[in-house]
Amino acid sequence: MSKLLKANFFRLVKDKTFLLLTVIMFAVGALLPFAHYMDSVHSGVPWALDFSFFTYAFLAPILLAVLTSLFVGNEYSNGTIRNKIIAGHRRICIYLSNLIVCIAAGIVMCAAYTVPHVCLGLLLNGRFGSPARTVILYIGLSAALITAVATLFVLIAMLCQNKAHTAAGCILLAFILLLFGVYITSSLNEPEYLPAYTYIENGVTVEEPETKNPNYVSGTKREIYEFLQDFMPGGQMLQLADMEVENPPILAVYDGIIFIAATACGIIAFKRKDLK
Repeated sequence: MSKLLKANFFRLVKDKTFLLLTVIMFAVGALLPFAHYMDSVHSGVPWALDFSFFTYAFLAPILLAVLTSLFVGNEYSNGTIRNKIIAGHRRICIYLSNLIVCIAAGIVMCAAYTVPHVCLGLLLNGRFGSPARTVILYIGLSAALITAVATLFVLIAMLCQNKAHTAAGCILLAFILLLFGVYITSSLNEPEYLPAYTYIENGVTVEEPETKNPNYVSGTKREIYEFLQDFMPGGQMLQLADMEVENPPILAVYDGIIFIAATACGIIAFKRKDLK
């Protein structure tokens, strides 16, 4: 296992895709403070680092989908996985070593965003509006989220030997999760009542009273939506990015469930997989 990890990490630090994606995260993390600072100068309103500090919560999973599909896909296309098995390495060790490296890569990309964002943000008079304890909690939750989504991407990558199909599957999953999260969140944000308003028709002022919003989600359906918002990675991405998590411990528990379930299914399927 240690030899597999050492080889994978050595390959990761030399991987051009990983380096490029890390640079992209670094650039975004560095540019956003400048954008907020310029807005603050023009508006005269102080800006808070909280506003964009956790933007990486939905950006990193998308880039990690690209990296995982190509990193693991190359092992299949180059025959590396088959050679590892022939060399006597256990399939479970091969699977876990790839999973650990992909999780580490995701966390590194998150760090590549946060470090310049904080450093430049503080230099440009940005401050955290939230307590340090809250920021640290959200950093931990984002690490749990990255672990969960990496597990899903590795599951796809380890069970699909075609690199193109793997890339399509991982990237598609990342966007499906994000769009599903957007749909669930927007549905839950619908107000229960539409505000009263007035308008003029034929010179007469007409007043419309407050009315029930037909798009408001209530009852059992709302409970299901709230569960899906917390359980699905896409919903977590948006909650973390906006720093609007109502029940932080439950998100960590759900990420743990995803990690255990996806890893167990992936290992079992990979053990039975007939490698060509």
